[in-house]
Amino acid sequence: MVATASPRLDEAFDTLGNVHRRRLLLGLRRRRRTRLDAATRDAAVGGGRDRDRLKLELFHVHLPKLADAGFVDWNRRRGSVACGPRFDEIEPLLRFLDEHAGEPSVGGCD
Repeated sequence: MVATASPRLDEAFDTLGNVHRRRLLLGLRRRRRTRLDAATRDAAVGGGRDRDRLKLELFHVHLPKLADAGFVDWNRRRGSVACGPRFDEIEPLLRFLDEHAGEPSVGGCD
C-alpha cells in the first residue's frame, strides 16, 4: 500500500522543515502578532545564530515564503508579522510540536 500525501500536507511539512520558520510560527501561535525584532528572537532561540544575519534571512527568505503560503501576514514597511489567513491549517501541527517539545524521540520500529 502506497500512502500519498496531500499537497497541503507537503507544503506544511516543507514550511515546518526549517527550524527558523518553525520557531517563528511557534512564537506566533502564542502571541498571534509580533514585530520583526521579536520574530527574530523567536527564530534564534537555542540556535546561537548571528541575529543580524538571521534577521536578513527572515526578511528575504522565510517571511516571504510564509506570506506567499498564507501562513503569515507580513507588513514589510511596518515590520509587523501576524497570523495569516491559512495559519489555522498549520496550527494543529504547531500545537503538536509545542506539546511534545523536549520529549525523547523513540528509536526505530518494532
